[in-house]
Amino acid sequence: MYICYVMTIVQKLGFFILLFFMLPDMQAQMLLGYSPNPHSRDSVITFSAGGGLAYSTVNMGIEPIGEIKRGYNGRLAVRFKRRLGLIGEYTYQVPHDAIPAWGNIWASNYDLNLTYMYLTVGQSKTKFYGIIGACYQQWKGTYLGTPAFDRDIYDYQSGVSYTFNWLSMNLGMGFERYYKYFGVFGEFKFRFGRDYLSDSFSIMDACVTLGVKKNLFTIGNNPVKEPNLHHNRKRGIKPKQYHWF
Repeated sequence: MYICYVMTIVQKLGFFILLFFMLPDMQAQMLLGYSPNPHSRDSVITFSAGGGLAYSTVNMGIEPIGEIKRGYNGRLAVRFKRRLGLIGEYTYQVPHDAIPAWGNIWASNYDLNLTYMYLTVGQSKTKFYGIIGACYQQWKGTYLGTPAFDRDIYDYQSGVSYTFNWLSMNLGMGFERYYKYFGVFGEFKFRFGRDYLSDSFSIMDACVTLGVKKNLFTIGNNPVKEPNLHHNRKRGIKPKQYHWF
């Protein structure tokens, strides 16, 4: 119940939140006081793996809008220096029904996303990033005979299983925070596409993913050290006071 409320709010505010990641660096710094963190330790190429839970509307072109389904997400990622990363992920949706129209639904997603603009807020260890990429979606379900949309009675036959595979575009945002031995992450994505060739290009799915990740190994030069905040205090240089997370 609470997850449905949260997803509804996030869907309504999602486009406005995404605008932050489309702002140039200087504008975002002036508006929100973020720091691009030029002394970040992420100066080498880092490979990581992770997994978590995904809550999604799955296929809003067929299933009733507003119903949230649970899935499991696994991913491999590579981070290029400070600003860019690449994530390959697979999400398996738990089999479910979309009453009254569909039953025995199986769905999964293969995603390849570019992450960009890794930002921190002052001295925070939490990093925020934008997401853009592509997704291959698979969906299979049995039509039960009761239409969820007016066109269903013309397009489907009761008791018959239908399979849909299509490509969509991802657009979203996320955050990550690393602790001593592992990290946590959260992401929100819209998937844009169309399941019918005659349909308009629109939002097919909205998804929230929460999970943990672990750095596997790094390649490159030794990381750049963080500035010595204790030394700066002795010299009277005050650190930024944005301690949000």
